[in-house]
Amino acid sequence: MQIRSTRSALVACALGASLLGATTAVASPASVDLRIEGRNGTIFEGPVTTDAKTVTPSSGDNRQCDGTNGGGNPPGSPGPTPTTALDDGARLGNFTWDGTYDSGFNDYLVNRIGAESSGSSDYWGLFVNYESSNVGGCQRVVTAKDEVLWSRIGFSTSTALKLTGPASATTGRPFTVRVIDGANGQPLGGATVGGATTGGDGNAQLTYSEPGIYRLKAERAEAVRSNGLSVCVDPPGADPCTSTDKAGPGVKVRLPGKLASERGRSRTVLVDWRGDDGEGGSGVTGYKLEVSEVSDGFAGAAQSGFRTLVERTPLTRFHFRGDAGSTYRFRVTAIDRATNRGAAESGLLSIPVDDRRLRLSPGWKRVKIARAWGQRSVRSTRKGATARLGFRGRRVSLIGRKLARGGRARVTVDGRSKIVGLRGKGRLRSVLFTSRRLPPGRHVVTVRSLGKAPIELDGVAPQP
Repeated sequence: MQIRSTRSALVACALGASLLGATTAVASPASVDLRIEGRNGTIFEGPVTTDAKTVTPSSGDNRQCDGTNGGGNPPGSPGPTPTTALDDGARLGNFTWDGTYDSGFNDYLVNRIGAESSGSSDYWGLFVNYESSNVGGCQRVVTAKDEVLWSRIGFSTSTALKLTGPASATTGRPFTVRVIDGANGQPLGGATVGGATTGGDGNAQLTYSEPGIYRLKAERAEAVRSNGLSVCVDPPGADPCTSTDKAGPGVKVRLPGKLASERGRSRTVLVDWRGDDGEGGSGVTGYKLEVSEVSDGFAGAAQSGFRTLVERTPLTRFHFRGDAGSTYRFRVTAIDRATNRGAAESGLLSIPVDDRRLRLSPGWKRVKIARAWGQRSVRSTRKGATARLGFRGRRVSLIGRKLARGGRARVTVDGRSKIVGLRGKGRLRSVLFTSRRLPPGRHVVTVRSLGKAPIELDGVAPQP
């Protein structure tokens, strides 16, 4: 079955109120260049698409971070921040970060990134576009193409190095690289790069006799290590980046979970990814994102091919809006400067059906809950209240929450029943029940309240 044009819509705007809580203005995501420099090496360097959101340090002290913290920007002007970029980069790079939230200025004091913690003689400093930031990472808004730098630095360090040079060179022929103070453009002598030292004009000449892709960084005492510069060195007459880079980039694709309700409350979900061309690679230049509809929980159709959602994009994440009851798989292809391609596919992502699609008997009331799936749930008000949904798939899950004084429900799928206790802690959008493996075809799930104590349902998730 073809994915209908009205379905699988790609939303390139922010999620507005769903991301910003009580904030009424809508913040737009921004693709920034994030770099994290540790004491002895680079922890992360690459593009990250980020937006205003609640960040998640390891301590679990999750807080809203949208540029309005501590009065950094007016309440109606939220947006992505250096700390949200750090948080999103941590997810892409598979590392963690931590910080202490100071309620006095409503921001985090970042004290660990990856395995490196600040000490008595250094701290995690923040630079934006190479300038040392005089406000916290949640107190300023960043925009597209901003360069966000977190660095473990000493208290006397205030300069961030910027390295420039050619993208390609020829074996046996010298080429020039330049090191400057990124904040003011002043050339810096005494910086080491590729085994050479810059002069007073900030320049150094390098020559390589062997073909290869050389990853260069500049270092200087009392300064933050520079951005990386990849130079493709090829024999005379060869096209740039073709003589040694023969492998495609690696790609990792991340989803919010197996069910869209695990981290969100609407059919718009975040798909993000990271491409890595390796130490000897020429560098990723863009991505192509595709989607395949694996199944439709109502029609039961499947599609084996992929449909392009976006291509030649430098972004590393997108918001995708799927259909209720459908399951999707995503594929990301990364392209490097040598035109090599590498691709990876995600796992399956199922979009639950909202409770409004359930066939309800008398004895239910609708409850408005802002953080519920679809922002509403249904709650039983009498014994014997019944909810029913027909679907197609090989498995089905019930989404909802347990209640402190919740009751029990009988869940029946194709005549086979199980009694489920729904008393407990009320975490929204929890999986309350998952069926056994079902044969292909159409099925019916029925939920029946077994007593006066209430039960609450938020959605149903058919799965292939």
